[in-house]
Amino acid sequence: MGFERWWLPPPPEVKKPRSLYNAASLAYLGDCIYELYARRHFFFPPLSINDYNKRVMDVVKCESQDLLLNRLLGEDFLTQEERDILRWGRNIVSSKTRTRKRAGIAVYNRASSLETLIGYLYLTNFKRLEQLMFQLGFTSGASSQHIADELRSSFQLCILSYDYGVLSPDTVAN
Repeated sequence: MGFERWWLPPPPEVKKPRSLYNAASLAYLGDCIYELYARRHFFFPPLSINDYNKRVMDVVKCESQDLLLNRLLGEDFLTQEERDILRWGRNIVSSKTRTRKRAGIAVYNRASSLETLIGYLYLTNFKRLEQLMFQLGFTSGASSQHIADELRSSFQLCILSYDYGVLSPDTVAN
């Protein structure tokens, strides 16, 4: 990718993270790593703290992670092992949160599965993690609000089509 990994703390050496950690633990770690990528992505050009926060919050909420994951799955980018990690991470049982109530259990679980995969790749294959995050749209150079704008418009289409019945899923796909 052309940039060094020095900006992230090195992961602990873990040979088989799935045998040592449960999916929720890897999702917890993946959530942190995902947010670091988002913060780094939006750090250039210089903005106010409120602008940084708005842009980052737009891409770290579970609805955005769900949309990015769906796009990623449609691109046939993931290996079979990575898809297995996603399935494992999707089955996380956690207490009720406001996020689950706001976004729904399915969206929350799919977002958790992406975080699980990110945590897993951080521990096992940093190069692949970099490829995944680049595929999701996170870069290390100067960035625009491209990811957030794209997600916002996709999210608005999903709200119109599924929540209010204004559009059918076929209309959204076209």
